[in-house]
Amino acid sequence: MTSPILTLRGIGKRFGPVAALADIDLEVFPGGVQAVLGENGAGKSTLMRVIYGLVAPDTGMLQLDGQPVRFASALDARRAGIGMVHQEFALIDALSVGENLALSVCGGRGWLWQHAEVAARAQRLAQQIGLDLGDLDAPVGALPVGVRQRIEIVKALAGETRVLILDEPTAVLTPREVEQLFAVLERLRHAGTAILFITHKLGEVMAIADRIIVMRAGRIVARAQRHEVSEPQLARLMVGTLDDASEEGSEPPVDAAPRLELAHVGVTNGRGLHALADVSLTVRHGEIFGIAGVDGNGQAELFELLAGARVPQSGSVAIDGTVVHEFAPAAMNAAGIACVPPDRLRQGVVAALSIRENAVLNAELLSRLSSGLLRSPAAERTAAQSMVDAYAIKIGRLEDPVRSLSGGNMQKLVVARALALAPRVLVAANPTRGLDIAAARAVHAAFAAALARGAAVLLISTDLDEILAHAHRVAVLYRGRLSTAMDRSVAAQRIGALMAGSEAQA
Repeated sequence: MTSPILTLRGIGKRFGPVAALADIDLEVFPGGVQAVLGENGAGKSTLMRVIYGLVAPDTGMLQLDGQPVRFASALDARRAGIGMVHQEFALIDALSVGENLALSVCGGRGWLWQHAEVAARAQRLAQQIGLDLGDLDAPVGALPVGVRQRIEIVKALAGETRVLILDEPTAVLTPREVEQLFAVLERLRHAGTAILFITHKLGEVMAIADRIIVMRAGRIVARAQRHEVSEPQLARLMVGTLDDASEEGSEPPVDAAPRLELAHVGVTNGRGLHALADVSLTVRHGEIFGIAGVDGNGQAELFELLAGARVPQSGSVAIDGTVVHEFAPAAMNAAGIACVPPDRLRQGVVAALSIRENAVLNAELLSRLSSGLLRSPAAERTAAQSMVDAYAIKIGRLEDPVRSLSGGNMQKLVVARALALAPRVLVAANPTRGLDIAAARAVHAAFAAALARGAAVLLISTDLDEILAHAHRVAVLYRGRLSTAMDRSVAAQRIGALMAGSEAQA
């Protein structure tokens, strides 16, 4: 029998009173894909960070090729042949794409890297995977989420990787890109690479995994071979009994009036190029309008426009028939728009502030909770606790820093804050990225409740399954232009083709 590359014995880790990991035993074998499942806060990412040298375990030991190891840093892990694609990107915004890749490739060999050689190597690898990195000289901080995810994947594969950890790597990839990534993983598996794969998408588990572990409250509660379990069984193992509620909400009234209207909107990006060109759309009362597309085709600029962070160069935006003239975040909130941003860490929270402070970190919400010019800490605590309770957000204390939350729980807090505004229009960009099944259902149930109150939802997502499951109508954004709206019965294959630009925009 093949010996494991990596072995964990009795791994435990506590953060204050919270036991993030408890007595974890795990064997990782060469040439296999092991899926790691569990609810948000189950300990999956903490376990991966222990393996990658980012978190030191309190108890237990790691063995590599049967020999005890202790990684003092991620650099130690990379030198040992362990690569990781993080759910929250580990990139330096001020550096270019090529420089970020060079840091990973060259590691501890000093700063005198051969930039051209590293860039060429990265481009070859990216082309092999089928992921477009764009301009290698572009600063990473200016890139959309999907492009940064592609950089992370290439970065993790750039070294001599023997154990590859993927933490929700497909969250912002198109179906075609997911297929390409899985093809690369198959090649890596046949070459003997061991792969640890964290995902909440059970279809991906059944497509790629050999072995499966399920975590709950920091412990491994189930182990199985892929052929031994079904998707419903995995869902129950992860989160217990799930109701049979349909993924599709009720249809909006046939005569529903427009809530949000964009007419011939044009927006330029930071380089003066057209990010949006002649975009028109109408979202009605009680409707979810889905915007599908590969990240980097104007989604970021569309979101920023509706969040009040950009001003259109042409066209108009109207809410309930009233044209918006002031494009600023507070003004858009006052007009009835609330937003769930695509990147929770960069745009959704302030990591150094507490959970309570982040829960009410919105000018409109704070004004509702204040008495004149005086803030009310008691009202803020009550509001924050209501969000935590309503969305089952797992926290220690409200005064703990928000960075203490798992990625999924942080996302739920961002969604809860937006919905606390009771908006007339909700603009949500990848709102369930990184969420487990139950949490994703809770988010969309909250959207459905907002629709029942007459709100309109603009759902911008790179997850085609999410778009097709929840949107009443769908359009595809490609190179800044929006296709004709289609109802959700349209074939997924046509939307995928539009996303890839292989079918002319109608």
